Amino acid sequence: MEHFDVLRLGLILATQAEIEGMKAENMQREAIGASMAFDEASFCNKADELRNLVYCNEDQL
Repeated sequence: MEHFDVLRLGLILATQAEIEGMKAENMQREAIGASMAFDEASFCNKADELRNLVYCNEDQL
C-alpha cells in the first residue's frame, strides 16, 4: 500500500468507528426511553463523508 492509501484507510476506519459510537449511543438512549441522539440524516452525513474520502485527491487528505 502507498502512503496515501494507508492514510485514507485510517480515515475511513476512524469514520466507521464514529458511526459505531453513534449507533451505541442511540441504543443506550433507547434503553432508557430517551430520544435518539443521531437521526437518519446524521448517518447519511457520515456515509457522505466516507464517499468523499474514497474519491478525494491525495492532497485533500
